[in-house]
Amino acid sequence: MKRDFRDELAEWPRNFITDDDLAAILHKTTDARHSLVKRAVKDGRLLRLRRGLYIIASHTKNALPHPFELSNQLYQPSMISLESALSYHGWIPEAVYTFTSVTPRRGREFETYLGTFSFQYVPAEHFYLGVVRRTSPTGISLIAEPWRALADFMYVWRRHWPSLKALEEDLRIDRETVLASDIHFLAQLCKEYPSPRVRQWLQRFLDEICQIRGEKI
Repeated sequence: MKRDFRDELAEWPRNFITDDDLAAILHKTTDARHSLVKRAVKDGRLLRLRRGLYIIASHTKNALPHPFELSNQLYQPSMISLESALSYHGWIPEAVYTFTSVTPRRGREFETYLGTFSFQYVPAEHFYLGVVRRTSPTGISLIAEPWRALADFMYVWRRHWPSLKALEEDLRIDRETVLASDIHFLAQLCKEYPSPRVRQWLQRFLDEICQIRGEKI
């Protein structure tokens, strides 16, 4: 029995689907596939986030896709960083209403009905240094570790702070959170982050933390 497009969508394991996914399951010409997708969007069965990325409407009755998963799909390669990653890890107290990512490509911004997705340029060198994989039943999100997110913050927004106290007061980061952080990874960033300016300021934080903790790296 020939399967219907509705059947394929109903059984799709994720609540979003891409053009590559559709090509794999439909086995139709490009024009025929686009015609099916266009009708599905018009009927409300597919909700378009951008060309080539769609949410399956019937799958959203229980839960919407996690924005971090969608962010990684919207613009590749990319990873959640900056304010969104700092908030995710509990380093800053503010709720973040724009989903912020970094990319080695040109910066972009997408306005969708799920919110604003912002992608800021950082150098391609060591791009995946300090990435955390968040796994869910529907997919994987790539999220920067806290110090990597802060390094990207300093690079993208050209910010720096002369001391830990200034950093903590400006971003309202809890001091104990900073002091308990992974200083071995911070030391790696001090050597490998592609911006000399950022490495310089990270080294100041590392030296101060090591002095307070009475440790050497």
